[in-house]
Amino acid sequence: MAIRRYELSDAQWLQIASLFPGKIGDSGRSSSDNRLFIDGCLWVLRSGAH
Repeated sequence: MAIRRYELSDAQWLQIASLFPGKIGDSGRSSSDNRLFIDGCLWVLRSGAH
């Protein structure tokens, strides 16, 4: 996977992936792609977007 400017590397994602909900066996609704959500949050924080 090519790393874009504001995205986490695979190694960085592996370090934090277990901290997010959506694991098999968890109750409630979970995101379809937690990594995409985190990359979006990082883009807003790092780019200064409103």
